[in-house]
Amino acid sequence: MGICVSLISILTTSVTGVIVLPFCPKCGAELPADATFCMKCGRQMTVTSAVEERRYSRREKREKDEKQEKDEKREKDEKSGDRTGVFVGGLILIWLGISFYLVQAQYIGWNEWWPYLLVGIGVILIAQAAVRYSTVHLRGPVMGPLIGGLVMLIIGLAGVVGIKDWWPFVLIAIGVAVILGGVRAKARTPRA
Repeated sequence: MGICVSLISILTTSVTGVIVLPFCPKCGAELPADATFCMKCGRQMTVTSAVEERRYSRREKREKDEKQEKDEKREKDEKSGDRTGVFVGGLILIWLGISFYLVQAQYIGWNEWWPYLLVGIGVILIAQAAVRYSTVHLRGPVMGPLIGGLVMLIIGLAGVVGIKDWWPFVLIAIGVAVILGGVRAKARTPRA
């Protein structure tokens, strides 16, 4: 009967991750099912199961991988360092305020307001592209702000000068140039 109790003890406790040995491996004394130490020699009788060790090592590996992933993300964010978007947003708001003031002070009329706004935004975006291109630690996407700035500048200048017929064709030409540039860039990039 003692052996059956010991076997049941081994089976039930191994599910929880702790194996209780029915006999002391050091001195061979028989032990009760719930013994954690040998009554004869004092040796500890619980052994961490392999399942628990694997579970611990998986958790430890997952925590290590998560920490490494966070460190890599933080390092990538620090390397990108492009904070020009905040300044561009602020400059656009400032230009919007200035253009509203020009209308209120009657330097320009409301029908002339939008071209001046577009010219200012175009200049700001082109300046952002120039800063990103020329500053090593701010290296970021240049083509988006450059193309957007050029489009706004051209539309704005067409409105300021009073040319209303040809600027849609300029937009079409810029769109075609962007597509052709993308196709050429893809052709130059080797496939992995």
